[in-house]
Amino acid sequence: MIYLDYAATTPMHPDALEQYRLAAEQAYGNSSSLHDAGNRSAQTLERARVRLLELLGQAEGNIVFTGSGSEANYIAINHLLRQSKKTTVLTLACEHDSVLLPLAQLATQTILLPLRPDGTFDWEAFETHCTDEVGVVSIQHVNSDTGFIFPVEDIAKVCQARGIFFHCDGVQGFLKHPISLDGFDAYTCSSHKVYGPKGLGAVYLRRPLFSPYYAGHHEIGIRPGTVDVPGIVAFLTACERYQSENRRIQAASQKFRVMLKKRLPLAGYHIVESPHQLASICAIHTKRMDGQFALLALNRAGIAVSAGSACRAGENGPNATLRAIQYDETAAHGLIRLSFGLHTTEEEVERCIDLLCALDT
Repeated sequence: MIYLDYAATTPMHPDALEQYRLAAEQAYGNSSSLHDAGNRSAQTLERARVRLLELLGQAEGNIVFTGSGSEANYIAINHLLRQSKKTTVLTLACEHDSVLLPLAQLATQTILLPLRPDGTFDWEAFETHCTDEVGVVSIQHVNSDTGFIFPVEDIAKVCQARGIFFHCDGVQGFLKHPISLDGFDAYTCSSHKVYGPKGLGAVYLRRPLFSPYYAGHHEIGIRPGTVDVPGIVAFLTACERYQSENRRIQAASQKFRVMLKKRLPLAGYHIVESPHQLASICAIHTKRMDGQFALLALNRAGIAVSAGSACRAGENGPNATLRAIQYDETAAHGLIRLSFGLHTTEEEVERCIDLLCALDT
């Protein structure tokens, strides 16, 4: 199988697997227990918390480890809405479902901001809707369908000046594109996007005050449940390794994009691009076929791609990001996403291009 779906998930790094094994053997105690085994786990957990804060460039604030990036988003949104006491939220029309679905339940009004046709942030729409009624703004750092990068640092500054809480879903951008969290009230990330174990995420909270569940005894009272210390060790190991690999991955991904642009027939395909974009996510508009048709045809040939976010896999509706950049509903069904990673080779991308060209004949 040729795997070109790294934005959906990544294989665990061998060093992360090994550190998981060692931590499971040596730090198996419950980190809330008072005996020595528990204390060893608690110390390991706190070292991981400090290190993740360092990776995020923060000296203050708190890290809460979660069961996923999606849960981290839920905790962040719930927490900030309760802090704000205003229940109108601004977010993007192309946000991930782990933001949009909680907002449908928690916010009185959710205003969905469009993008400009070139995939950039629409500051005019933001200024129009950013009124005194808004309590929380939630904007993703990197769009999972297209790799569009949004100016979250500048948005956070505007929110801070207006007394609005700001949350950033950093799941796709974490460690892949530089960012400063100064002025952020909440930021979320996920382990399995950076070659760590699945079932682990984290939320940075500037001022943790509330649990979205009930008063618990773990993770500074924010999240109930025994903490997965070995998984967290593996997560931080993966982060350390990814830091040293990301520049090479993005540079190689830029070459892969050039290969696709040179060889794919313009009559059948269009690379969806923006002035600010992560190289390792490449969205291709399939002009003459449904995106899921192309996905399944590639899969039969042994190539794994996606038709957008894995959280919406199997849904054959129009792609929300294409709709946000003003594709009509019919055209917005035509999207496949190639995403590149640590093990992607030129030969694999060439094979994918060959099949896409054959599909369009």
